[in-house]
Amino acid sequence: MEQPYQQPQYQEEQQMPMYTPEGSISNIVGQIDPTTIVDNLNHSLKGEIFDKEKGLWIMNPSGIPLVNDECRGFIISYITGVMNNNSTMATITQQQLGFLMESVIEDIGKEFVTNLEKFGFVPKGPGFKSARYENKGTPDSPRMSSVSGIIYRAIFCCYTRSLNGMESRKMWSSLNMTDNLNYQQQQQQGPGWMGRMFGRG
Repeated sequence: MEQPYQQPQYQEEQQMPMYTPEGSISNIVGQIDPTTIVDNLNHSLKGEIFDKEKGLWIMNPSGIPLVNDECRGFIISYITGVMNNNSTMATITQQQLGFLMESVIEDIGKEFVTNLEKFGFVPKGPGFKSARYENKGTPDSPRMSSVSGIIYRAIFCCYTRSLNGMESRKMWSSLNMTDNLNYQQQQQQGPGWMGRMFGRG
C-alpha cells in the first residue's frame, strides 16, 4: 500500500556550542595541572619507565626501584601538597621562591636523615619488620642525593611557574584571546538559515 506523502522535516543549522568562560578556565587549568608530573614521578620512584610501543609503564631492566614504598609514599604525599594548581597560579617574588626552596630542602633533608633505615638508605636492622629502626650503617649517600635532587628540581620548576604571576598572566591572556576569537566567529556566522527566514537573530 502506498504510503501518504509526508512533508520533509527541516532542522535549523546546528549552532556552535555556547561559549562559557568558566568552561575555558577549567579546561586550561586542567591542561597545566602539575599532578601529571607527580604521577610520572611516582612511576619513576617505582623504577618504571614508559614504553611508547606498548603504551604503558614497565619496570626498568634492572628490576630495582629507585626507593622503597615507605620512601616513595612520603615523597608523593609531600610533593602533592606542593605541586598543584594552587602553587602554579600563585604570585611569588624571587626572594619568596628562595625561602620556599630553602624550606623544601630542609624538610626533605630532615626526613631522609631521620628515616635512613625506614627509607632504605641503610641496611635493614633486626627490628625492621617490627618498625623498630636503628638507622645503623653507612648511608647510601649517592642515591639520597639523586632522589632529593629529583624532588628539588621538580618542585623548583613548579614554583617558578608562579614567579611574578607568570602562569596566571599567561592563562588569562590565552583566555581573553579565545574569548575574542569566539565572539568574532559568532558575529561572522550569524543566525542559521531558518532563523533568517523567520526574522530571528
